[in-house]
Amino acid sequence: MKTIAKSSRLFPLSRMFKRASITLVMAVALSACSDKSSDEYIAEANALIEQGDNAAAVVALKNAIQQAPRDASSRFKLGNVYLKQSNFESAEKELSRALELGYAPNEVIPLLAMALQRSGANVELSEIDIVDSNLTSAEKLEVGFRKLQSLVQLKQNLQAQELIDELMQLNSDTVYKGLVSGYQQVLNQEFEAALETAKEMHERAPLNRDVLNFTARLHTINGNPEVAAEIYEAYIKVAPDDIESKFALASMLVEQRQPEKAEKYIDELMAINANNPLLNQLKGVVRAAAEDYEGAKLYSEKAIAEGRNDPTLRLVAGLASYKVEDYEAAVMHLSFVASLLPDNHPGLRILAASQLQSNMGDDAGEILSRVNDISSEDASLFSKAGYELLKSGNTDAAKIVIEQADKVSETAEDLTRLGVLKLSINDIEGLVDLESAVEKAPKSAEAKATLAGAYLRTNQFDKALALAKEWQAELPEKFEPLLLESEVYQRQQKFSQASDALNKASKLDSGTSVDLAKIRLDLRQEKYDDALVKTEAVLAKEPSNLNAVASLIALKQKSGQFDEAASRVNALLAKEPENDNMRILLARASLSFNKSQEALEVLKPIEADRAVLPAYWPLMGVAWLRNNETAEALNHYKRWANLFPNQQNAVIGQLVILDTERKYQEGSQVATDFLAKKDSLEVRLMQSYFYVLSGNVEGAKRVLRNVDEKYQALPFIKGVKARIAIAENRGAEAVEDAMVAYDASKNSANLLVLVKTLEDSRDMDAAYTVIKNHVASNPKDMQAHMLLAERQISRDVQGAIETYETVLETLPNNFIVLNNIAYMELQQGNLEKAAQYGARAYEMQPDNAATADTYAQILVRQGKTEEAVSAYNRVMNKDMKNEEVFLNYLETLWLNGNSVIAERRMNDLALKQAESQERLAQLKAKYAL
Repeated sequence: MKTIAKSSRLFPLSRMFKRASITLVMAVALSACSDKSSDEYIAEANALIEQGDNAAAVVALKNAIQQAPRDASSRFKLGNVYLKQSNFESAEKELSRALELGYAPNEVIPLLAMALQRSGANVELSEIDIVDSNLTSAEKLEVGFRKLQSLVQLKQNLQAQELIDELMQLNSDTVYKGLVSGYQQVLNQEFEAALETAKEMHERAPLNRDVLNFTARLHTINGNPEVAAEIYEAYIKVAPDDIESKFALASMLVEQRQPEKAEKYIDELMAINANNPLLNQLKGVVRAAAEDYEGAKLYSEKAIAEGRNDPTLRLVAGLASYKVEDYEAAVMHLSFVASLLPDNHPGLRILAASQLQSNMGDDAGEILSRVNDISSEDASLFSKAGYELLKSGNTDAAKIVIEQADKVSETAEDLTRLGVLKLSINDIEGLVDLESAVEKAPKSAEAKATLAGAYLRTNQFDKALALAKEWQAELPEKFEPLLLESEVYQRQQKFSQASDALNKASKLDSGTSVDLAKIRLDLRQEKYDDALVKTEAVLAKEPSNLNAVASLIALKQKSGQFDEAASRVNALLAKEPENDNMRILLARASLSFNKSQEALEVLKPIEADRAVLPAYWPLMGVAWLRNNETAEALNHYKRWANLFPNQQNAVIGQLVILDTERKYQEGSQVATDFLAKKDSLEVRLMQSYFYVLSGNVEGAKRVLRNVDEKYQALPFIKGVKARIAIAENRGAEAVEDAMVAYDASKNSANLLVLVKTLEDSRDMDAAYTVIKNHVASNPKDMQAHMLLAERQISRDVQGAIETYETVLETLPNNFIVLNNIAYMELQQGNLEKAAQYGARAYEMQPDNAATADTYAQILVRQGKTEEAVSAYNRVMNKDMKNEEVFLNYLETLWLNGNSVIAERRMNDLALKQAESQERLAQLKAKYAL
């Protein structure tokens, strides 16, 4: 606070320098143009002081001092004038100089003490001498009181006590002796007694600045803030220069909910320092009290920017942001203090409402769980929170919030919302709420329409028809009840009665609602040409009518003219690029025609944030996957999960992709992270699956142990158990589990598990039969074809070759298949075919030992031993551990005449297999070593 009082700090140095320079130039100019003496200047100054022109008097006195720099009288007078101007630092300087030059101490010291007190120079004031100053007892008490204040502020209590003892011995009954006595009581912590003393002094001198200040402080200490504020107001009138006390008064008045009074002082202080953070905080509070929320937000956020960050400030900034509909700012400010607020605090409601407006339904649900003293005014808030939680997939939290809303929903509007929410979680009581809403507002079209929809969804056609008839009787001029009647008849296949109802409705509707209903009727009766005519008629009136566009797409699809419909919809989107509903409609239709690239192009312009339509997320994921862009699909599912952490489908999408990419460790972590936020049986089961495939068998077993017994027979769990058994070398025990999993889902992964368990049980024929049957039923499953071919190599070489050739039709660049065919053709003596396949495999993988060996052996058969040696040289390094390839290499060296090299390389690999050692001996014998 002290820095505010020093006016020199309120201006930039350049500005101060400019002002000082101007003053100096003026003084020099005046002195240069004048030959007045010092006494004449002093006389002039005295006259100006009497006229009240202190500023001019300062100039005259400065001229006098320039003429006579050591004139103590001029400096004393100048210090006195500075004091009247509240320029306390300059006053202190001139009065101190006057004292040094010999001016009477009894005249200087009282003024000097006042200047030091007002400028906050406590150290200098504590050192002032009142003993040898020829002061009267009354003057000593006044100066002594100021010195006493400085000692207390400097926490020099021992010196303060000594000074009190001296002052209390003085023979004078001024109010300052009473104030000194009061300070004695303060030091003794006798605050109530000190207040009584202050009150007595206040009665004696109600306008004394020091008495008022001392009394106000003691009222504050004794817990009388209202009285303290009143006295501070009186004090400020006689001490307008006391910035610190004005600050304290403004704060008091704000705390006492007197914002209008406070604002007067706040504005005065802000005129001095507009960037002070506490002043901006107080200004924000008073603006909020005046319902000027724009101003409240402006000042509060300025205070925060300047370094203030206490809870009250954040609350005011949050409230103001909410009121001006800056919900993101409201969330930011209130989130800072939410954990500090007690349950049921109004700030929690504001935070939750702001979160809902910012599409942060999960967070709002968590905040509202701390609010339990709800009233009917909260019904809308809780209902909206329930909807947002359902949208984000957090059904459990939604149910809790809906239960809260159920307690306070009373109006037709609230009951309608509640009914829809309950039906969304398959709570049939939602119908009761909707029926109650209609009873409370019998003329509400919204309530009736919502109830009608609920009846139709639950196939309660009798009730729906009764509602339609009742509605028509109440509002015969409305077409909506006739639409409901027609829809009921259509669901009951009573098309003639449905048509009659629509004909009646068409006389009441000037829009397109009845036309759309007639299109639905035509479609249900398979009158597609009629439906198309009506659809084109609606589009002629409303080109962007979503229902009509959907009808157009469906009808064109049926007639094989989807591309034409897509072209027309894209033309509409060119005019309305932000029509996300239409984009989703076209993308869904494109995917149904396997046009994944077109679906992606339609969906890409949609901004993927929390406000996007829920249908966008799964649709975009499918589009990426159908287009074989798994990296983009994975990023999409991750973004979905980040925005909606409780959305199970976003996590499952990630897990499916990670499974295909065999990133089992990452998949188990994704599942674990999700389960830390929300329990899900499906994700738990997938977690066990990823655990076992990533090697965490114990983790997988632990997960399954915690799954309810009624789910243990699920095929998926059986599959996980089979994988656990294989990992523990118990595959033979898991044939039944593997069979159950495979029968439920005949995919490659489950086929591999079943085959492994059968082979572990030594039932090779059964395994072979399972693979053959799978391939016959799934001709596009190339992994199964590979599995079959591997088994055929030992059973049916030609069959293996044919199976591998089938794989090549789909995977023409699979080097493993090419190499295996080459090897078998070589064994069959088909050197030409072997060379053809072997060369292709080697070209793709020249540094692979298997492809190099096969290719080299073909070259040897062709008599191209030098080329064979070159092929081997690419792969024969210290990492080569395959004994068969190593021996083939040695023999090729001998065949090529590289005996020396062959003999030198013989010891590169220590042969461990007996067969290899025997062959090496044969080679040595053959090549005469």
